Amino acid sequence: MKNKLKRVLKDTIILRCLQIFLILMAVFMAVIVWKWQELPPELPLFYSLPRSEDVLGTPYTLLILPVLSIVIFMVHLAWAAQIYEREMLTSRILAVTALTVGLILLITFLRIIFLIS
Repeated sequence: MKNKLKRVLKDTIILRCLQIFLILMAVFMAVIVWKWQELPPELPLFYSLPRSEDVLGTPYTLLILPVLSIVIFMVHLAWAAQIYEREMLTSRILAVTALTVGLILLITFLRIIFLIS
Protein backbone atom coordinates (compact mmCIF):
# COMPACT_ATOMS: atom_id res chain seq x y z
CA MET A 1 0.00 0.00 0.00
CA LYS A 2 2.86 2.40 0.77
CA ASN A 3 4.33 1.94 -2.69
CA LYS A 4 0.95 2.55 -4.31
CA LEU A 5 0.44 5.68 -2.21
CA LYS A 6 3.89 6.98 -3.14
CA ARG A 7 3.16 6.33 -6.80
CA VAL A 8 -0.20 8.10 -6.70
CA LEU A 9 1.29 11.11 -4.89
CA LYS A 10 3.72 11.63 -7.77
CA ASP A 11 0.70 12.69 -9.85
CA THR A 12 0.61 16.50 -9.69
CA ILE A 13 -3.19 16.78 -9.66
CA ILE A 14 -3.59 14.36 -6.77
CA LEU A 15 -0.69 15.96 -4.91
CA ARG A 16 -2.24 19.43 -5.32
CA CYS A 17 -5.57 18.08 -4.06
CA LEU A 18 -3.82 16.71 -0.97
CA GLN A 19 -2.03 20.01 -0.35
CA ILE A 20 -5.22 22.03 -0.67
CA PHE A 21 -7.02 19.56 1.57
CA LEU A 22 -4.36 20.03 4.25
CA ILE A 23 -4.91 23.79 4.01
CA LEU A 24 -8.67 23.21 4.45
CA MET A 25 -7.98 21.14 7.56
CA ALA A 26 -5.77 23.93 8.93
CA VAL A 27 -8.66 26.36 8.41
CA PHE A 28 -11.01 23.95 10.21
CA MET A 29 -8.61 23.77 13.15
CA ALA A 30 -7.94 27.51 13.25
CA VAL A 31 -11.63 28.35 13.34
CA ILE A 32 -12.31 25.73 16.01
CA VAL A 33 -9.54 27.10 18.22
CA TRP A 34 -10.58 30.71 17.55
CA LYS A 35 -14.34 30.37 18.07
CA TRP A 36 -14.70 27.43 20.49
CA GLN A 37 -15.16 29.59 23.61
CA GLU A 38 -17.84 31.69 21.92
CA LEU A 39 -20.07 28.78 20.90
CA PRO A 40 -23.38 28.41 22.73
CA PRO A 41 -24.24 25.08 24.40
CA GLU A 42 -26.74 24.24 21.64
CA LEU A 43 -26.19 24.79 17.91
CA PRO A 44 -28.61 24.40 15.00
CA LEU A 45 -26.92 21.60 13.05
CA PHE A 46 -29.52 19.20 11.67
CA TYR A 47 -31.48 21.42 9.30
CA SER A 48 -33.13 18.51 7.50
CA LEU A 49 -35.14 17.59 10.61
CA PRO A 50 -38.47 19.29 11.40
CA ARG A 51 -38.27 22.31 13.68
CA SER A 52 -37.90 21.03 17.21
CA GLU A 53 -35.16 20.31 19.69
CA ASP A 54 -33.91 17.54 17.39
CA VAL A 55 -32.36 20.22 15.15
CA LEU A 56 -29.96 21.24 17.91
CA GLY A 57 -26.59 19.71 18.70
CA THR A 58 -23.69 20.40 21.03
CA PRO A 59 -20.45 22.05 19.94
CA TYR A 60 -18.86 18.58 19.98
CA THR A 61 -21.43 17.46 17.42
CA LEU A 62 -20.09 20.19 15.15
CA LEU A 63 -16.81 18.29 14.99
CA ILE A 64 -18.56 15.69 12.83
CA LEU A 65 -17.91 17.93 9.81
CA PRO A 66 -14.08 17.97 9.91
CA VAL A 67 -13.93 14.29 10.91
CA LEU A 68 -16.26 13.33 8.06
CA SER A 69 -14.14 15.37 5.68
CA ILE A 70 -10.98 13.57 6.75
CA VAL A 71 -12.61 10.14 6.49
CA ILE A 72 -13.97 10.82 3.01
CA PHE A 73 -10.63 12.15 1.77
CA MET A 74 -8.67 9.22 3.19
CA VAL A 75 -11.06 6.65 1.71
CA HIS A 76 -10.94 8.33 -1.69
CA LEU A 77 -7.16 8.61 -1.57
CA ALA A 78 -6.78 4.94 -0.64
CA TRP A 79 -9.17 3.93 -3.40
CA ALA A 80 -7.32 6.16 -5.88
CA ALA A 81 -4.03 4.53 -4.89
CA GLN A 82 -5.49 1.07 -5.50
CA ILE A 83 -6.71 1.81 -9.03
CA TYR A 84 -4.15 4.39 -10.16
CA GLU A 85 -2.17 2.12 -12.49
CA ARG A 86 -5.28 0.92 -14.35
CA GLU A 87 -7.46 4.05 -14.15
CA MET A 88 -5.43 7.23 -13.81
CA LEU A 89 -8.34 9.51 -14.72
CA THR A 90 -10.64 7.86 -12.20
CA SER A 91 -8.00 8.29 -9.50
CA ARG A 92 -7.76 11.97 -10.28
CA ILE A 93 -11.53 12.32 -10.25
CA LEU A 94 -11.65 10.64 -6.83
CA ALA A 95 -9.10 13.09 -5.44
CA VAL A 96 -10.87 16.14 -6.86
CA THR A 97 -14.23 14.86 -5.62
CA ALA A 98 -12.87 14.32 -2.11
CA LEU A 99 -11.42 17.83 -2.15
CA THR A 100 -14.75 19.25 -3.31
CA VAL A 101 -16.61 17.46 -0.52
CA GLY A 102 -14.07 18.80 1.98
CA LEU A 103 -14.56 22.32 0.67
CA ILE A 104 -18.36 22.04 0.89
CA LEU A 105 -18.12 20.74 4.45
CA LEU A 106 -15.76 23.61 5.35
CA ILE A 107 -18.19 26.17 3.91
CA THR A 108 -21.04 24.57 5.87
CA PHE A 109 -18.92 24.61 9.02
CA LEU A 110 -17.99 28.26 8.56
CA ARG A 111 -21.59 29.30 7.89
CA ILE A 112 -22.77 27.58 11.07
CA ILE A 113 -19.96 29.03 13.19
CA PHE A 114 -20.24 32.60 11.93
CA LEU A 115 -24.05 32.70 11.94
CA ILE A 116 -24.07 31.68 15.59
CA SER A 117 -21.20 33.65 17.08
